[in-house]
Amino acid sequence: MELLSLLCLMRYREQRSTSRGDDVYWIFEGTEDGKIKDKFLTVLNDVYLSYEGTEDCRILHKLRTALTDVAGLNVVGGYRGGWEKEFIKRSRILMPILSANYASSESCLEELAQMWECRELNGQNIIPIFFCITGSDVQYMAGDFGRAYSPQVDSETIKRWKEALREIGGLRGYTANLNKRYQARLAEEVSFSVARKLRDDGLVLTDELVAIDDHVQKMMRKLGVAYSEGQATEVHGEDVRVVGICGKSGVGKTTLAKVVFKKMHKLFEAYSFLEVGRLKKFRFLQQMLIADLQKRERVPLKSIKEGTEKIARLFTHKKVLIVLDHVEEDKQIEALAGKLTWFGPGSRIIVTTSKKEVLSAFDVGADDPGTVEAHEVEPLSDDHALQLFRIRAFQGDAPEDGSEYDSLSRDFVKAIGGIPSDIVRLASYLRNNMDMHIWKSTLESLQKHPEDMEAAYWSLMHGGEENFRFMRRFTEF
Repeated sequence: MELLSLLCLMRYREQRSTSRGDDVYWIFEGTEDGKIKDKFLTVLNDVYLSYEGTEDCRILHKLRTALTDVAGLNVVGGYRGGWEKEFIKRSRILMPILSANYASSESCLEELAQMWECRELNGQNIIPIFFCITGSDVQYMAGDFGRAYSPQVDSETIKRWKEALREIGGLRGYTANLNKRYQARLAEEVSFSVARKLRDDGLVLTDELVAIDDHVQKMMRKLGVAYSEGQATEVHGEDVRVVGICGKSGVGKTTLAKVVFKKMHKLFEAYSFLEVGRLKKFRFLQQMLIADLQKRERVPLKSIKEGTEKIARLFTHKKVLIVLDHVEEDKQIEALAGKLTWFGPGSRIIVTTSKKEVLSAFDVGADDPGTVEAHEVEPLSDDHALQLFRIRAFQGDAPEDGSEYDSLSRDFVKAIGGIPSDIVRLASYLRNNMDMHIWKSTLESLQKHPEDMEAAYWSLMHGGEENFRFMRRFTEF
């Protein structure tokens, strides 16, 4: 059990370094037959890469590097032994690298069939990379790809594989060849497109929001936006304004920024929502900002200096709305929106940060100064925290024998406090485990270790109290 818990925690720690603020974690539990089952039915991974691994190793390396190190995405793939199906189901983008030898691997063909089934059932995106072959080769099993295809399986499996090959071969994707420079450019283009797609998908919000209306109204006032009956109607003032949403991690800063952004973005000539905390490479962030504000595809940049100069030159007469999410350093602001004079009259910039002092990095200008203001977000009150917990744990309705569950709900909220991300994570776990014993043991673990909530979560999900000391030691590394 300790080994499995260690593997899961390593996976978790990797996620924390690259994940979005709203991600829910994927928990594994060991079973008697040694297989793995997941406790959360939520999307976790950004990209799943499927590959055969001989001919395609060069483009694979460039793609993985661009997706992870440049775009800051969480990429998985290459698993065998029964895990791959679960990883495919829990990934947002499915990316098969289809080379001539891909069809020679029955495990790859099975992955491809699972990808198509996930697209059909869950609407997951598939972006094929055709490496030295064409989509037609895949669709009709032609050329070297067709010659490599020689499955030794039953007719029903062959039928599934052929359907997946036919359908995925017909999808719009990317074509790669053996040219190293072309491969590098292609990897950057793919990572940019995927990051943008995931960013846009992430702006879709759930209706299960609690205690946010008052914050939205206050933000609109600070931004100088006329707001009535849930509608933003006009931007007042020709000055350029910055409002920083400040507060501790998990308190709901990003969610508030998304709500405000979606309500007011149509009042501007151009707009951009940048996940600064995840997209670590400044040049990549600059490319995305310029592309968003120009409403075009990726603009190549040779350096951060060139990016800064372009931003300062291109948008001085354009009324824009920019969100910089999860800002932690002055230089992030300096590279993207350092001077308010870079943007046209009436522009608005929203920053989310746990470090209020970074707002001083903005140069407001001397002749026609803009304004920089903070908006504090505090943890939820007990009543609002309980409301959110009930929505997530019971879908808003307490179960039939709900009196004891409701009493425990109050105890849970008291134990973990008013941090929305903690409430959502815990309530989602408990919703999938509507068992009184599990609820009580979970509460006991959380109450015993309020000073180390992260390790307490993991101990209760991987063996209970006896695992807590082990998990806590590992989290201190």
